[in-house]
Amino acid sequence: MDKTIRAEEAAYDGFRQLAKEYELSNPELLAAMVQYFRVTKADPRHPTGPDLTTSLAKLTAKLADLDKRTIGFIREQEKTYLKPILAEVQAHKVLNAPAASVPAGPSEGQEDDLVRWFVRVLSRGMLPAQLNPEFLSKAPAMGASTGPEDPALALLKKKLTAVVQLAFRPELMIPAMTAKPLPPTPTPPSSPA
Repeated sequence: MDKTIRAEEAAYDGFRQLAKEYELSNPELLAAMVQYFRVTKADPRHPTGPDLTTSLAKLTAKLADLDKRTIGFIREQEKTYLKPILAEVQAHKVLNAPAASVPAGPSEGQEDDLVRWFVRVLSRGMLPAQLNPEFLSKAPAMGASTGPEDPALALLKKKLTAVVQLAFRPELMIPAMTAKPLPPTPTPPSSPA
């Protein structure tokens, strides 16, 4: 059922111009306007738009604060957990120094493999909100595999994964990455004496 709405000539001309600009019929524009005011809760009696500059400045400040907190978190984790792990690995390397014929330390390919693996562990294991946005944007390229993983590093990766699972609080990690408790071992029955 069609209804008629009365409007002053200037308002009607403005309405028709808006309908033309948005390529809508008059009824379509009216329906869109009603929906707009319902959704945005804007008051049509006060046609002042939001101050986008102020809103953008507030959003930028919040992002900068989040970035600082994220970087601080990562640096704290590095200082508290990663540097001690690296020191232990280096000490282990010194204690188990290979024979003179074997090259000392991992090869460049092994180092690259470990870096790519560690990037994947962080990007897939930590909740995105806990990671630096710059890291998240670069992680797919940094963690991309360039070939088969070195099987000689499998044990080291397994141990480092266990350390990461132990070091980070479970609520900061993606649930699939949290360490699962070992099943209880049954106690052997006691033999009569």
